[in-house]
Amino acid sequence: MLSTFVITAAIAVLGLKIFNVFPIEKNEPAGDEIASNNDGEPVSNEPIADEPKPEPVASSSVLVTKATSSNCTIKNGYLMLINPNFTVETSFIATRKTELISLSYHYGIQEANRNNGDNLMDPVAAAKLYEMVNAYKVDYPGHEIMTRSCFRERGTNCGRMCYPTGTTDHHTGLTCDLIDQSYGSSLDTSLYNQHPEWRWLKANSYKYGFIDRFPSEWAGGPMSAPRNLNEVGTTGLYETWHYRYVGVEAATEIATGKYNNGQYDSLEHYLLSRGLVTDLINATCKAN
Repeated sequence: MLSTFVITAAIAVLGLKIFNVFPIEKNEPAGDEIASNNDGEPVSNEPIADEPKPEPVASSSVLVTKATSSNCTIKNGYLMLINPNFTVETSFIATRKTELISLSYHYGIQEANRNNGDNLMDPVAAAKLYEMVNAYKVDYPGHEIMTRSCFRERGTNCGRMCYPTGTTDHHTGLTCDLIDQSYGSSLDTSLYNQHPEWRWLKANSYKYGFIDRFPSEWAGGPMSAPRNLNEVGTTGLYETWHYRYVGVEAATEIATGKYNNGQYDSLEHYLLSRGLVTDLINATCKAN
């Protein structure tokens, strides 16, 4: 009887040792293994850290065009500068045209002067222009901002108000002349106070990434005088209808005068102040 008890106890002890050597497998991941949730998606045992959010891309570094030019500011993306000093070749203009879309076709923004042809614009700028035009309609029900010329393949020669081919901001694909024909169809700076849309654009366009490209403060003298583009940022023009896309961040800094003592800036002076351009007369940029 005693021997039977001893044998039984020995078998139990031996079984316990065998159990500890070969534990029953559990359906749990070990170490760095990956399990799956109920949807079959992998789930790590380690706590999931918040994924870093991508840094916003500065307007000056966005690839806007595949067109090449000796103009050193083209690399600045939406902050490219085309004027009588920073010129572009006809090959740039031709390539740039292929990258643009029709405002009238895609967004229903009509060109007021049919002689100007289709109102072409950069796709990103066009989308923001559409937002801006709709915001204007909210403030002025029943009114509509139209274009009076956007992208141009050729320049014009008519004195100080016109720039020859290769020298005009209209080659950028980021620019349109804007007007609400309910208040008249003339592009005339003397009509500024009679055109609510131009005053509205001056006050609100930066919210959509647009700037008054040729403000009176930077005209460099009356339009009857010789053209004046100087080393500190005068534009040589005063146009109350000419709006240019540069991106919301840059537009805000220009409109609020971040680099101009709180006063509306010119694109030329802004680029010089930021160091993106080093010489406005000899058309040189900051070295890469």
